Amino acid sequence: MAAGCSKTFTSKYEEELYYDVEYEEFCKNFEFSNSSTCWICNGYYGSSYGEPLCGTCHSFIFPNHPNGEAEGLVTEVSDDEDSGNDEPPENGSEAKDRSDDDPGFDDLERPRPSAPRNLNQYLDMLSQPRESDESHQQICALPVEVLLSIFSYLDDLSLWNASEVCKQWKRILEVHIPQQMWKKYTKERWPLFQQISTIPNWLHMYGALMNSCFCRTCLIQMALKTPMRGRVNHIRANRLRNDIRSFDLDATEGIDAVALDNQLFHWQASILGPAGSPYEGGKFFLYIIIPPSYPMLPPQVRFLTKIVHPNVSRHGDVGIDIIQHNWSLALTISKLLLSVQSLLTDPFTQICMEPELGRMYENDRPKFEALARRWTWKYAMYEVLPPLEGLT
Repeated sequence: MAAGCSKTFTSKYEEELYYDVEYEEFCKNFEFSNSSTCWICNGYYGSSYGEPLCGTCHSFIFPNHPNGEAEGLVTEVSDDEDSGNDEPPENGSEAKDRSDDDPGFDDLERPRPSAPRNLNQYLDMLSQPRESDESHQQICALPVEVLLSIFSYLDDLSLWNASEVCKQWKRILEVHIPQQMWKKYTKERWPLFQQISTIPNWLHMYGALMNSCFCRTCLIQMALKTPMRGRVNHIRANRLRNDIRSFDLDATEGIDAVALDNQLFHWQASILGPAGSPYEGGKFFLYIIIPPSYPMLPPQVRFLTKIVHPNVSRHGDVGIDIIQHNWSLALTISKLLLSVQSLLTDPFTQICMEPELGRMYENDRPKFEALARRWTWKYAMYEVLPPLEGLT
């Protein structure tokens, strides 16, 4: 029997079903407080355009070159350069993609996404007034042949953003971009995504995964895999190789991670929702940035998949003590992810990233769990419940 409720339930399933119906309207219309403006500056630096942070705040708090520039250890290099001391990740996504893709797909490569603006560029834009631009009406009137020529210069992230502009552009992309290409893009951006069921439309799947994320700027940063190489750190390299092996040696059920670059700076991870929790059945993707001074400093961990949790901000930042204050050299990436997974069953509500969710968890647990289940079904179950044809 639930606390504060006189109704008796014969099973946990019956209880969950009752509260899902009871709070259906609330869960359907739930939004974070002040979600229409930037979470940090509250709109001071301009519109956030539906994102949790405006571009200025994101470039200040989450720069494209985290940690490295401040420490003076990093020099920018191209992806083609190699120090000779780095080994490719043993479970790297690039190796998986090469084996899965058809050999004739080399001619379908698109340019890399453009880097988000840095802080100086945003400050310049804020200090210079701009005239209103009504060219969008002219762009929509362009013939299909011209639009296709423009689309051919776009990377996959920009291409998908174009499909979100209007139904006409989406239809053009559905007709002229092969499904196999969208399948390839999905594998590149989400290497830990597993195709369990039949996926009728890979553009819709790609879009559903993108829309399931807290922050699109973080997606661009993850796609760029900006190198942060400086002085060779053998301790870091050896430690990360051991961390990779630990995923195979340790009992890490429901936990997985893959390095996105050969220098092991950018990782994508996934955790399965613990059984018995409102997150059960969901697969949540995370973005991990390993600093150059690892393991002396902890990694940055952000949820990509939207989740309702008192210790996860609306931007996806994880408020856990081992990342913030109690980092230990004995901790590995797998142990860190296990701690994040255990946080899903036992939130720490004394200090919350989202206080309103902490109060809801403490004062109205059934309401919170109904909301968490709904978001899990909506954003974290695309492997088993792909988006329906025509719906995103």
